[in-house]
Amino acid sequence: MKTAELILALSATVLMLILLAVFIARRLYRTFPFFFTCTVFAVLSTVSLLVTTGHPLVYLWIYWGTEALYVLFAFLALQEAFKSVFKNFYGMAWFRFLFPSVGVFILCAAILRSTFLPPAQVNRTFATIIFLEIAIRFLELGLLFLFFALVRFFHMLWRQHAFGITLGFGVSAAGSLVVFLLRSEFGTKLDYVVRIAPPIAYTLAVVVWLLTFISPEPGRPLQGQPPALTPEEMLAEVRQYSSTVKKILKR
Repeated sequence: MKTAELILALSATVLMLILLAVFIARRLYRTFPFFFTCTVFAVLSTVSLLVTTGHPLVYLWIYWGTEALYVLFAFLALQEAFKSVFKNFYGMAWFRFLFPSVGVFILCAAILRSTFLPPAQVNRTFATIIFLEIAIRFLELGLLFLFFALVRFFHMLWRQHAFGITLGFGVSAAGSLVVFLLRSEFGTKLDYVVRIAPPIAYTLAVVVWLLTFISPEPGRPLQGQPPALTPEEMLAEVRQYSSTVKKILKR
């Protein structure tokens, strides 16, 4: 591990420890238990990697093992943030499956993309790893856009904490996705960029999360914001849009 990577890893770890302290002091782990678990796991995995930097084989196994588990925790944390904003709509059966369904769709699309445009200059094992990484980053970034689109469509008020969680994962995913796509297209020609960009993106994500939870979440609706749609109003609006589209198509 080079000096710049070590500094970034230590910086992100310190910031995450501060974030955990904020969570514990304000008992935010009760509201976002999966995000809290994800943060604890990230700290432990980073420390494990720093300890094993002198043992390449052990480092490699720990890296990809913790990466797989972190992806699971990140998905659960995103779903937790999603539900905290759209919980009033979970009475509709189809809405409960919207988040995981879009996740599966994006994951399949990314895997197909990686399969037909395989990474360059890598063997089959690492090609498979890169396939999964690209798919996972597409998943996180796609769910971020879904979150934004639904908040706007349903006229929901922004929840500072849920927004910050989602934005942080989006920043981290965007940085990682760019470098994995570079690796898939150019192989090891841009190796340093590929190595340094994800830690930078993740450190920025931790900064976003820390700034999010340092400030208390607003307890009352913002003035001038339209009220959120109820499930019944949402369905009526969807029917109205459908009717308008049908009229346009008949012309």
